Amino acid sequence: MNLANKITMFRIFLLPIFVISCYYDQSGISSLLIFLLGSFSDFLDGYVARKYNMITDFGKFIDPIADKILVLSAFIMFIERGFVEPWVVIVVLFRELLISGFRMLAAKKNISIAADIFGKLKTTTQFFSVIFFFLTIILINRNMYIIGKVLLYVSVALTILSMINYLYKNREVFNGTMQ
Repeated sequence: MNLANKITMFRIFLLPIFVISCYYDQSGISSLLIFLLGSFSDFLDGYVARKYNMITDFGKFIDPIADKILVLSAFIMFIERGFVEPWVVIVVLFRELLISGFRMLAAKKNISIAADIFGKLKTTTQFFSVIFFFLTIILINRNMYIIGKVLLYVSVALTILSMINYLYKNREVFNGTMQ
């Protein structure tokens, strides 16, 4: 296992710690720090993989899953606080399951589906919405909540847009499978 994949696995290791922190840390500080560490590891593993030519099929598969679990864990926790509506989690989860299945179908046909700008923007806005929701808790600041909410809805729009774009741009994956 190369360094980039070890960084991704570290993010997965952080997930249960993050979830436990979300339930027991009422101030939100440790939860935010763990989330920031997980978010930074997402940037770092990609950087290391590209810079040192450590891109692997395992990394392409597990990295987006680690991202989604981290973000969805935070979103689910924020449902309890009233920051995130359940339908948002459903939309994000639906998109992630659909695209993951689509990627597996593509892999069976030896087609590689690269991340696109909409997917990267989606992930970035999701990360920042979570950060601003944690800042709302820590600073007890309504403006942080409003920024987080705007970013959340932008991320939902990007979630839908990226799903449509992935399916459209890679529609050749469906050739021969729907007959």
